Amino acid sequence: MQITTHYVLTPDEALRGTRAFKRLWYFLSVGSGLLLILMGYASNQMGGRGQGLFMIANGLLFLVLPEAVLRWGRYRRGNQAYPPMEVLLDDEGLTLRTEASEGSLPWSAFAAIQRHSGFWLFRISRSQAILVPERALEATAPELETFLRERKLLKG
Repeated sequence: MQITTHYVLTPDEALRGTRAFKRLWYFLSVGSGLLLILMGYASNQMGGRGQGLFMIANGLLFLVLPEAVLRWGRYRRGNQAYPPMEVLLDDEGLTLRTEASEGSLPWSAFAAIQRHSGFWLFRISRSQAILVPERALEATAPELETFLRERKLLKG
């Protein structure tokens, strides 16, 4: 197998891709925030005003912080922050190239690979992944899926 593709990641895609990759932690934080807000409200109703307000304030942080961090990162990068990317997928592994850098990983370095929310997620660990938009691999998706299934890397 030899697949080469080029793409430029847009800021909106980067935001969606990060949400897709971190969705479990994102929803866990938001859910915890909602729970803290409800508990703080209940505590306020039972007379624990100081404790209730503290819980509500922390719940709001848990609720808002994940999205605020993602949007702040997007804001700091600006509109033209993502360079053109070349992705090479072959029998050995995955290679990413930009004008300034190049890096490769063998297939054994990936814990799992899946498609989610318009992205190919090449997971290295729970906290690391390479995100490639599906549009970049649209023409070769069947070939790539077959290759990854043979190697038992494709999840889902």
